[in-house]
Amino acid sequence: MKPLLFTASAIALMMGAAACTEATSHAETAPQAAAETSAATPDQMPDKQAANLKEMTRADIEPVKREKFTLASDEILASRLIGSEVLDPAGDEIATVADVWIGEPGDTPKLIVRDGGVAGVGGTLHAIGFEGALIEPVANDDEPDVRVTYSKASLEGLPEFKQNGVDDYRLASEAMGTTASLSFGDNLARVNDFVMKVDGTPEYAVISDGLAGTTHYVIDADALTIEQGDGDGTLVIDLDADAFAHAKVLADGQ
Repeated sequence: MKPLLFTASAIALMMGAAACTEATSHAETAPQAAAETSAATPDQMPDKQAANLKEMTRADIEPVKREKFTLASDEILASRLIGSEVLDPAGDEIATVADVWIGEPGDTPKLIVRDGGVAGVGGTLHAIGFEGALIEPVANDDEPDVRVTYSKASLEGLPEFKQNGVDDYRLASEAMGTTASLSFGDNLARVNDFVMKVDGTPEYAVISDGLAGTTHYVIDADALTIEQGDGDGTLVIDLDADAFAHAKVLADGQ
């Protein structure tokens, strides 16, 4: 009987060893427990990315080299248009461009011309549509010629344009030189100019970083919004840090 008992003991030991081996194998291959904080779902990713981007500053994502912006043949700077001579069909000067009415989104832009006056002062202001004017852009810093379908007499017969005395930024000159708040961080930018189509449509705003920046960045004109108050409005640049960091730079000589 002893050989039988020995064999049974050996079998018991073998079974115990096998059980231990199986337990060890399961312990080694068992997947790790999931972390308590689950990853964002695909639906949550845009919100998470937007939140991260909002916390970033422009310096965090500033590109090594920015692209240059050059005016197209049918584009002109508002600063260059203001002060230009207004010529009648015969080519005689009858007025000067005093300003550009940008208005609110959806408004039709208009030229504000000055009949009479000296050095941009005095005279009578009139609003005329861009459809009645031919703007001839130039390749250098010279002011363009603005040819209109009006004679001097017909221009003088137009209603007088009167400003409301409030800086609501519906005129290009009211926005140019004004400090605007950026929608990210505690940053400010100065509005320097507008890039306009020759039909008066404002395409881009030209801004500089801070109060004394010398580099001119070109952003979509739609990013420049007006917050109206009881008196003068406030300019806000609705642009995130990434878009501002990758804005093109106005080329020299434009």
